[in-house]
Parts: sequence; C-alpha cells; structure tokens
Amino acid sequence: MSIRSVLSDYIVGLQHVGHVVPDIEVALESFRHVYGFADDAIRRIPENPDDATEALFAFVSLADSEFELIQPLSDRFRRLLLDAPYGGAGINHVAWRVSNIDRCMEALRERGIGPGHVTPDGVLTYGKMRLVYLDPDACGGMYIELIEYAD
Repeated sequence: MSIRSVLSDYIVGLQHVGHVVPDIEVALESFRHVYGFADDAIRRIPENPDDATEALFAFVSLADSEFELIQPLSDRFRRLLLDAPYGGAGINHVAWRVSNIDRCMEALRERGIGPGHVTPDGVLTYGKMRLVYLDPDACGGMYIELIEYAD
C-alpha cells in the first residue's frame, strides 16, 4: 500500500504550504500586492520580529488553507532549511490536517515511515496543535508535515 492510500484515510484538508524566503518583509509585500490582503490577515510568529532568534514565520490565509513564509535567521535554521538534502529556498513542505495523528503515525510506521526532519523524536504538542514531520528519506524526498488540532 502506498503512502498516499495511508494518508488519505486521515487527511481532512490542506493546512499550509511552507515557503522559505530570504526576506520575509519583501515576500509579504509581494503577497499584499498579488492577493490584495491587509496586514491584519497576516499571523506572525513571533509577533514581534525583534523577538525571533531562529526564524521568522508569517501565515497568510488563502481560501481554506494557509501559506507559510519562513525566513531562517540562525545558522541552525539555515542549515536545516537551506542545506538539507531536499532543502533550499522556495517551496519547502506541505502540511496536512489529519483527523488522528497517532493512528496515522501507527499506519505509516507499519510501512516503514516514521518521523524525521525537524521532529525526529516524534509528535510535538503546541497548545491545541500536535504536529510531526515525516522522514523525507522515506517519502521520496518530500517534506510532509502532519497537524492535528484538538477540538
């Protein structure tokens, strides 16, 4: 059974597409120009760019999904995102919303697909969100993130 048939049992929607950029402000200006959205449509992490140590993130809602812009700041994040075997500037990963991340990971592990990339130790919890990146070597070089939100 392929990874697609395993994931299709759990995917409930596209969460976001992650895009690595050299300058997040320049990228946001392009998004404002092309899509015509206002600043209040941008969710920044951290909210204050001066608080960032490793990377700046900006999420822009488009239809029922988000586009994530990522500007690596630290050497660690530059290596992680730009120097990884499947890395580089541009589209970095696709994030899928899943219905049950634990059952999904069980099914994937049965096929030899486990966590990797930025979550090599498994599922991480951030408030009401749980996430994991799959091992890109087991996914044909694709960076795939799975996200589950608690109700």
